Amino acid sequence: MRGFRYTYLAMSTAALVRERVDSTPSRGFLAVRDVPGSRRAVETAFSRMAAEGLLVHVRRGLYWKGPRTRFGMPLPRTAELSLVLAGPGGGPAGVTAARALGLTTQVPAIDFYAVPGRIPTPPPGVKFVSRSIERRIHELTAMEVALLEVLRDWPGTVEGTWADLVSVARRLADAGEVRIVDLDGHIESEVHRGLRLRWSTLAEDL
Repeated sequence: MRGFRYTYLAMSTAALVRERVDSTPSRGFLAVRDVPGSRRAVETAFSRMAAEGLLVHVRRGLYWKGPRTRFGMPLPRTAELSLVLAGPGGGPAGVTAARALGLTTQVPAIDFYAVPGRIPTPPPGVKFVSRSIERRIHELTAMEVALLEVLRDWPGTVEGTWADLVSVARRLADAGEVRIVDLDGHIESEVHRGLRLRWSTLAEDL
């Protein structure tokens, strides 16, 4: 009876994992911790699907569902993996942030990403920098983080002018990618004084 129950639970977990994978869009990540059930059974189900070529195991407890091609499933792009590892409230930093906003044509040798709180091990070619956990609490988007990081480093990482930055920020706000009111409520939790001052100026110009 015990063996039957274990087999039944394992089958149920496998079905649950497969359903979760099927409902995840292409270029999406799946974490073992997000699926209810025995950690071992969930991990086993994910491993089997990876062996079938339906997923790619990118690191412990994390899988990637990419587009299926005749050459197999490609790995996620560095930016995609970096953002999911950075978690909510994470986003581009340094020149990577300026490039994400279209404010530089530089291609950095190392990509930088801001991570709220504890820093995980970054992918090759990436450096994580620690920022306030408040960014996660306020659920800032990657583009909002990129804007704050450019303001933090201003004018060191950009090739354009302040007017260019205002134009980009306005366009992102109009598209709903940057929430001015939400950033206004968050900004006092930023420890960088120059960032806070430059945000005040930017908010007025918007």
